[in-house]
Amino acid sequence: MELFSEIYSAYYRLVGKALKEAAKQPLSSADLREILSDDFFSESTYFILPKLLHGDWPLIREENKRFSTPCSLTETSLTTLQRSWLKSLLGDRRFSLFFDEEEITALDTALSDVQPLYCQSDLYIFDNAVDGDDYSSGIYRSNFRSFLAATRNKTSLFVEYEGGKGHRVSGVFWPYKLEYSQKDDKFRAACYRDTTHGSRHYVLNLGRVTSVNDSNERSTLKTPYAISNFDEACFREVIIEISRERNALERCMVHFAHFEKRTEYNEKTDRYTCVIRYNSMDETEVVIRILSFGPTIRVLGPEKFLEEICERVKKQAELLNQSRILPNQP
Repeated sequence: MELFSEIYSAYYRLVGKALKEAAKQPLSSADLREILSDDFFSESTYFILPKLLHGDWPLIREENKRFSTPCSLTETSLTTLQRSWLKSLLGDRRFSLFFDEEEITALDTALSDVQPLYCQSDLYIFDNAVDGDDYSSGIYRSNFRSFLAATRNKTSLFVEYEGGKGHRVSGVFWPYKLEYSQKDDKFRAACYRDTTHGSRHYVLNLGRVTSVNDSNERSTLKTPYAISNFDEACFREVIIEISRERNALERCMVHFAHFEKRTEYNEKTDRYTCVIRYNSMDETEVVIRILSFGPTIRVLGPEKFLEEICERVKKQAELLNQSRILPNQP
């Protein structure tokens, strides 16, 4: 099975995107440069544009300072590797949350002659919560799709929710993002809600939602900037220093791969400084993961996070001392 194909590379797709737009209507020079510099390929304009105009790939022509193409484009077919990967996804129990039964049956039929890239039985997952969401529940799948549709369409939902310790909440919510916690094996919906004291932010565990209905109510919070403020309020940052011992950097990058982070190398200290951005609901998990690295990672801030680290180390030391003074059990 071929892992890399020239015609399925990022540059191939970028040229295809430019040709597709040029086939719809003539583009200005600014439009064409913007397309070719998209997707983090800022140097693409200087490399690709000359080839498209009068180089090895003369697929775009210029007339009256407008750019068009005579090409008639078709959709690229899936590779064997991509089809095998899709067949593996069909076996994931979360797959049915995003597709209905008819779509899943059609996909299963189309991929009936394909060997999966991997099977779910090939994966061994440890250190995860045992009370993850019940993805096989028809009620859960229905609630999930309601939240997913509301997130995409920017509409409101009337939600009945049962929180921890039997605390119940009901009312109109505006979901704007769905999150998945790998540690807890749960989906969460980031929402906001209008109250008499202004708009408030909520994070709802979908497994605790008891009822969902469409709502036609309009929100007083209209600007994307205001919604992004809610999103930012959910996140925190921790600054850590990583030594070069025990392959700590590579292990840390793998351990925190699904977190947003920034890493810089300090030549003076011969260490790496990493800023990890995480959801406040995952703080306990982040603390535990950092502690698992021992002396190869040092927490630089913030102070509250450092206090939590110190408190956990102190409790661990106390437990260790107690185990040493207890008499040996038969």
